[in-house]
Amino acid sequence: MTTDNAPPEVKEIVSKYFTVSGERRIQPGFFEFDVFLPPNLESNFKSLYREIKEIGYIPFLSKNVKEGSSYLLTVIQRNYKKGLRIWINIILLIATLITTIYVGTVYLYAGYFGLTKVTPIDYLYGFVYFSLPLMVILGSHELGHYFTARRNNVAASLPFFIPAPPPFGTMGAFISLRDPIPDRKTLIKIGAAGPIVGFIMSIIIGIIGAYLGQVQKPVNVTNSQVEYEIMLPFIYSILPFLNAHYVHPVAFAAWIGFLVTAINLFPVGQLDGGHISRGLLGEKSKYLSYTFLMLLILLGLFNISWIFFAVIVIILGLNHPPPLNDISKPSYKELTIGAIAILLIAVSFSPQPITEKIFPNHIEAILSDGNSFLVNNSAQLDYINYSLDVRNLNNFSIPVEINVGKMRGNFTVKGYINDTLSPYQNKVYYILVNGSKANGGFYNLYINLTSSGASFTWKRSFYVTALDLNATAGNSNPLIVRSPVDNITLNTMYKKDLFYIYQFNNSSEFTLKGAVYNSTQKLPYVEAYPNSTNTIEIIFLNQSRVQGIVLMDNNYESILIFYIPNNYQNSTLNYII
Repeated sequence: MTTDNAPPEVKEIVSKYFTVSGERRIQPGFFEFDVFLPPNLESNFKSLYREIKEIGYIPFLSKNVKEGSSYLLTVIQRNYKKGLRIWINIILLIATLITTIYVGTVYLYAGYFGLTKVTPIDYLYGFVYFSLPLMVILGSHELGHYFTARRNNVAASLPFFIPAPPPFGTMGAFISLRDPIPDRKTLIKIGAAGPIVGFIMSIIIGIIGAYLGQVQKPVNVTNSQVEYEIMLPFIYSILPFLNAHYVHPVAFAAWIGFLVTAINLFPVGQLDGGHISRGLLGEKSKYLSYTFLMLLILLGLFNISWIFFAVIVIILGLNHPPPLNDISKPSYKELTIGAIAILLIAVSFSPQPITEKIFPNHIEAILSDGNSFLVNNSAQLDYINYSLDVRNLNNFSIPVEINVGKMRGNFTVKGYINDTLSPYQNKVYYILVNGSKANGGFYNLYINLTSSGASFTWKRSFYVTALDLNATAGNSNPLIVRSPVDNITLNTMYKKDLFYIYQFNNSSEFTLKGAVYNSTQKLPYVEAYPNSTNTIEIIFLNQSRVQGIVLMDNNYESILIFYIPNNYQNSTLNYII
């Protein structure tokens, strides 16, 4: 550090408004003055700022940690930066108009009025009903900052709009301050002007949106299983005329305006609330920033968006730089503005702005019973075909996924299905199990259907058997009878055999005479002898239905008997499956 004096013109202006007790040159273009405060500190500093700015310097007033005086006036040579050109503002404005018109048309206007196809004229409605009111709210917010800064001799840029993807189409707008803010009062005024103007404009747009929501009712209120609902802030309770039964796109733009007002008033970093907090509390505002950051993290437990916002705030910085005059305190007027800002947060903030509501999936699914037997050496009976009747009872489309569990044994299963059912659509799906190469035995089949939170699981059991090539019923295997009552002779070629009697499927109903009931296996059975006859009487109970009986031995070999009514055109096995 050198003790060279400041340039005479700098020292002359400083001495004009402050009593100087010492001066130092820290480095070229950087000077410190030990000063005593004048009676009219605020007006003197503003006059000093205007004069010294004209010769290319900027003053900073703070408490002095050194001996000699209580306050330190730092004067730094101004580094002029050329502002961004107006065409950047124009490009961003056009881009934001495009994204907000797209959101307003495709997501809001089309959804509200039930359009299945968007035409070019609809984009005009998307502009009028959403993009225009939202841009008016955001633009008035930033112009509130802009004109307040200009009134306080702080140079500022025109608004920069930020385009974004759905659901809003924009991340807001901002202005760039080209000059440092002179004092805490100005900091409060500039910070509060935007939210106050934007809040008032949101009320006006909200009234229009509420009216349109009464006269233009939506065509489709719900056409999806997932519906996103907005949480209305407290202002809607204070001003009931903002409410409408349906949220019109214009009303949605107003709701975004209230949300933007609340978020901008968060007392952290470079947000509008950070300006106000720094102006009101001075250096102590950093503690409020830390406290509010913790609150954002807690809110993130209910809505993860606040966690992302907290990360952005940390990246941008929690501490607000001081104004040039950090000594003068705000007056009652600025304290009132600060109180209004706190009130605006309270009435505009929604802890969980958008909630996801999932409607219950009303779906019916009925799986047929199928046959209880699969005959692997019969070309017509070596598979089981299950039909799954699925009914969508909702007014929205649902996905349908059908899976068949892996089975033991050598089976070929065709059953994986991935489909979508339209509202109220009914559709039948088929699951085919082929067991032509499977070993005889008892098997379980599991079929699962899932659809947007709904799930069904069915268990179907069946036997795999084979036609006994050495046994017959009425000299045939399988045997087809046309009469519901019949006496049937059983015969085996080489050895005595014992056959347990089963239903071919659940629709087969019959009674037997000549069979013996086994109390151990709880099944009736019959015996067949080589070169001899054993007659049983079968009575099929439902004369109009195709039915079947399976006589199966312990080696999973069977004699099959089917009843086909006379009104059926022929007596083939096609009716059985």
